[in-house]
Amino acid sequence: MNLCRFAFILALAAWWAPLSASTRDQTAASEKSAVERNCEAGDVAACLNAGRILVQLSGEARAIRAREMFVRGCELGSADACHLLVPMLIEGRGGAQLLDVAAEVAEVLCEAQSGQGCNWQANILSRQAAAGQEIDYGKLIAARELYLKGCELGAMEACGQAGALLATGTTGLSDPARGYDLLERACRAEQWQACANAAIMARDGLAHDADWASARDYFEMACDGGIASACNDLGIMWMQLADRSGDERWRDPALLVFIASCDGGDGAGCSNAARQLREGRGVPTDPVRAYDLALRGCDAKSARACLLTSEMRRTGDGVESDQESARELRQKACDLGRPAACDLVDSTAD
Repeated sequence: MNLCRFAFILALAAWWAPLSASTRDQTAASEKSAVERNCEAGDVAACLNAGRILVQLSGEARAIRAREMFVRGCELGSADACHLLVPMLIEGRGGAQLLDVAAEVAEVLCEAQSGQGCNWQANILSRQAAAGQEIDYGKLIAARELYLKGCELGAMEACGQAGALLATGTTGLSDPARGYDLLERACRAEQWQACANAAIMARDGLAHDADWASARDYFEMACDGGIASACNDLGIMWMQLADRSGDERWRDPALLVFIASCDGGDGAGCSNAARQLREGRGVPTDPVRAYDLALRGCDAKSARACLLTSEMRRTGDGVESDQESARELRQKACDLGRPAACDLVDSTAD
C-alpha cells in the first residue's frame, strides 16, 4: 500500500481526534499499556491487539485510544488496521466523523484489491451524491462501478448495492436481470436487505416472470434477518394468499409478521396488524390491542395508522372516546400526506 499517502491522510485523522473527555476517561487514557507503547514504537501486531481490545471496552477515552492504535497500524502499512479504522472514521467513533479521510483510506484499500474497501468508498460516494438539493448522478455512477468491483472481489454487501442500482436503473444503466442475479447472490450471503429487494423483484416480475413462491421465500429470509418492511410485505402476501385461496390459516402467520414489522419500527406493519385485529380477519377481534398497535404505527409516522387511531378514538373503539384527540390524530395523518385525512380533520360525523 502507498505508505506516504497514508502518512498524510492519517495525520489528518489523528489531528481531528477529540482533545477532551471526562476526568475518569482522561486518567484511563493516560495509563497506556505496554502493548500500546509497543504500537507507538512501530509494532504492527501490538497496534492490532491493543486496538481490538480497546474497541470492545466502554468509554469514549478507550474508543479514542483504539482509533489511535488503528491509525498507527494503518500508517505502518497494515491492511487489517486500515479495515478496522475506516468504520470508526465513517461512524465518528473515537473522534470526529471524517468521511473524506475514510474515503481516502478506503480508496487505497480498494486499489489494493480489497472488496470491502471498494464497498466503503462507494457507500461514501452514494451518501455524498444524495447530500445536496439535487442528486449528483456522476458520483452515483462512480459508486455503481465501485460496488461492482467490490462485488467481484467478494464483498457481498457491494453485490447487493450494485444489484439494487442496476435493477432500478438509478444511475442510467438499467439491467434488471443482472441486478436480480446480484441481489440473489448477496441474499445467499445473508445480506438481508438484498433478500428484500430480490423479493420485490420476484413478486412484481421486474426481471423475469412474477414468482410469488420465490418472493415469499425471500421476504421471509429478510424478515427473519430483521428487515421490518419485509415482514410487512410478507404479511400482505399471506393475507392475499388467504383471500385468493379461501384458506383462513394463512391469516395467523400474517398477523405474526405484521407485529414483527411493527416491533421493528415499521409503521405500516403496525397499521396492518391493528386493522386485522380490529376487524377480526382470521383472528379473534381485540380492539384494545388494535388501538395500541395503531398508535405505535402513528408514532412511527404511518399516516394510515394515524387515521385508524383517530377513527378508534372518535368512536371509543378499544379506547375512551375523545373527539379532540381524534381531531389531532386526523391532523397528524394529514400532515403525513394522507389527503383523505385532510378532508376529515374537522369532521365529527359517524
